Amino acid sequence: MTPVEATPLAVAQALVGRALRARRGEHVAILTWTHTLPWATACVTEARRVGARPFLLVEDESAFWRSVDVAPATRRWAGLAPPIASALSRADALLYFPGPADRPRLHALPPTQLAPFLGTDDEWQRRARRARIRGIRCLLGFASDPQAEHWGVPGAMWRSQLIRAITEPDYAAIARAGERVARLLAQGRELRLTAANGTDLTLRLRGRRPWVDDGVVDAADRRRGRMTATSPPGSVVVAVEEGSATGTVVANRPSFLPSGRVGGAQWEVDRGRLRNYWYTEGSETFEAEFAAAPRGREFVSLFAVGLNGALAPGVPQAEDEEGGTATVAIGGNTLYGGRLRCRYLSWITVGEATIAVDGHPLADRGKIL
Repeated sequence: MTPVEATPLAVAQALVGRALRARRGEHVAILTWTHTLPWATACVTEARRVGARPFLLVEDESAFWRSVDVAPATRRWAGLAPPIASALSRADALLYFPGPADRPRLHALPPTQLAPFLGTDDEWQRRARRARIRGIRCLLGFASDPQAEHWGVPGAMWRSQLIRAITEPDYAAIARAGERVARLLAQGRELRLTAANGTDLTLRLRGRRPWVDDGVVDAADRRRGRMTATSPPGSVVVAVEEGSATGTVVANRPSFLPSGRVGGAQWEVDRGRLRNYWYTEGSETFEAEFAAAPRGREFVSLFAVGLNGALAPGVPQAEDEEGGTATVAIGGNTLYGGRLRCRYLSWITVGEATIAVDGHPLADRGKIL
């Protein structure tokens, strides 16, 4: 364990204090798996220190996999049990560490066993919205050694990168930058993305409200029904006009897709559709997912700007949050106010990006203006 991993107190202070903003007397639900217990229990202690009343819900990794073996009809026991849902509905705030640790094994389950576990994150977020409680989903839950091995990254380094991106940023500065970026994206009509590596993409905006994830759920977020944020924080995502994107995007960051890592991507887009693509790493991974995806898979649908300057380049699960990056995605975008219903999403990320909206500079070679 590295020195930064040995200090879960710093993570707890950032999550409970700066992100969740737990207050005296509030009931805080902390949901965790075995592999994230050090951070979760530190959050319990920190919540009590500030006067909140936390309660801890733990899913044991070994018991989970034994259950899959002895009770293979997973639909009978997967999902939220009514008592847990009831407890969540009575909370004021939620910290959620996703699991299981062995996600590659999870995704390798037969479809009938896997299906009840798909959308678990979405279920927690729906519950939070329904109960009107603010929640933080911590990406450390994904940074397990089995998942790191699947993507070919050192697990300890991955966790350290996420911890720095949780504990070091100025959350208020991220929020201010997010507001500026969101204002330009909401008011603009045309966006152009360029970079020194040959990227040159133009797309149209439709006045849709961008989703600013600054790591905090404030009063404005709650009024809009946005009850959950991500930690580490730092992205602005907008649903673009479907069918409008034209040009070339050349990635200089890897993408960590559920089925595997891909890199060296180049997309050629015409009238909103992905027409040609190349990958120097993991092309078979992308092609297999893309071929099996439903109608609408080829449309450029989302654009994201990264705001977190404490993130190193190419951190798994946080590719789109690195400060000054631009991420372009194909597939469904209804979650962000678009009209493309498609249960598929793939993306590539450009670092050191230059972005202009209606000719006004938004970012210059990776620096948010």
